[in-house]
Amino acid sequence: MGGVVTRNVDTGRSPWLTWLAILLVCIGGLVTTYYLFVEAPPPRRLVIATGAREGAYYRFAERYAELLKREGVTLDIRTTQGSVENLKLLMDEHSDVSVAFVQTGIADPEHSGSLYALASLYREPLWIFYRGPTGIDRLTQLKGRRIGIGSAGSGTHGIALQLLKANGFDEESDKLLSLGSNDAADALEKSEIDAAFFVAGIDAKYIERLITNQDVHLIELAHVEAYERQFRFLTSVTIHEGLLDLEHNIPSKDIELIAPAATLVAHHSLHPALVSLLLKIAGKIHQKGDLLSNVGEFPSPKMTDLPLSEDAERFFRSGPPVLQQFLPFWLASLVDRLKIMIIPLIMLLMPLLRVTPPLVRWQTRRKIYKWYAELRQIDQQTIKGMSQEEAAKSLEHLQRLEQRIARVGVPLSYMEEYYNLRLHLHLVRTHVNLILNPTHPVVTGAAK
Repeated sequence: MGGVVTRNVDTGRSPWLTWLAILLVCIGGLVTTYYLFVEAPPPRRLVIATGAREGAYYRFAERYAELLKREGVTLDIRTTQGSVENLKLLMDEHSDVSVAFVQTGIADPEHSGSLYALASLYREPLWIFYRGPTGIDRLTQLKGRRIGIGSAGSGTHGIALQLLKANGFDEESDKLLSLGSNDAADALEKSEIDAAFFVAGIDAKYIERLITNQDVHLIELAHVEAYERQFRFLTSVTIHEGLLDLEHNIPSKDIELIAPAATLVAHHSLHPALVSLLLKIAGKIHQKGDLLSNVGEFPSPKMTDLPLSEDAERFFRSGPPVLQQFLPFWLASLVDRLKIMIIPLIMLLMPLLRVTPPLVRWQTRRKIYKWYAELRQIDQQTIKGMSQEEAAKSLEHLQRLEQRIARVGVPLSYMEEYYNLRLHLHLVRTHVNLILNPTHPVVTGAAK
């Protein structure tokens, strides 16, 4: 018989097909888990409501936008009249605004259920300037005068109305004028109004103008502690002598003011990953402190009049997520969202890994053992009796069988079973040859 045919040898891909099938099952399970249980990725675009373009909120928003851009997030800045309008935009379900700068004292926690505070960012002193003789230290002394209370929709307007009403003023009967900060400062300098409220940072240009104007005076309220007790969103802050201008000693003495805080407020739908990212960026911008706050004092979970977001609480308690400290934001967000898939993946892989080795062994041995049925059938015929013609056909069948077996690829670890098959085939062929040539020596396939 002819020698072993070696061309077109099967390379034994069946075990790899098994592993491929298992891999596809795992991928299918992961994809299903992803769409059913993993939250959506954070959006790449965010809209923030600020205030007037010349205000501090807008300037800070520009810095936030710059830092967010480095993380792959685009921040669209929406200019508004101020905190009151910002809150309305946040509560409007049809608005695309999801985060805003809001002054404390404006929001009503009982009617702002969809909003959460992320942090307070810095103090915004309440400055009340007036024209006339010095010595005013109570708001009641402004009765009957023309008072600028900030533009409608601004945080200044909201807090001014609250304080004036607490001192007996009536919004309709008293001369309360809705003027923006710059307009109110100009009107005060031109004697068009007698007093004006401003909620502004210490570096605001109009504050610098007014505090150095000899005809304009700053009210230092006599009941600072009473205001703090009645209006919990207010804290006292001291403008120390010379703080604004050491050379000209401005102010000429320590001045105690009351101050709300600028806060970062978000709609409840804001993605948790963006909460930690915004707070991380807020830390870079505000933790250095300013003339009215110490280093590291802000951003803070304190001085907010809305409930603090759970994600913000976790951030202040434990710091930014570990992954965000070492990975780019989008990669950290992806890994964090996919961690929920670890448990189902393990549950899926454990039985698969347990059954895979026996399955691979069965598939490999199946390629070897499937030939034994044919060998057994020929062997049984030799025992029962086989004619010369049947023996010749069986010998041809065995030759074809040997060629097919030679093309089977088997891993080295299963060579014992493989060569046992070859030996058993040779044994059966020997029996058939004895029937064909009972008086001649056995002729092997290699000798033919």
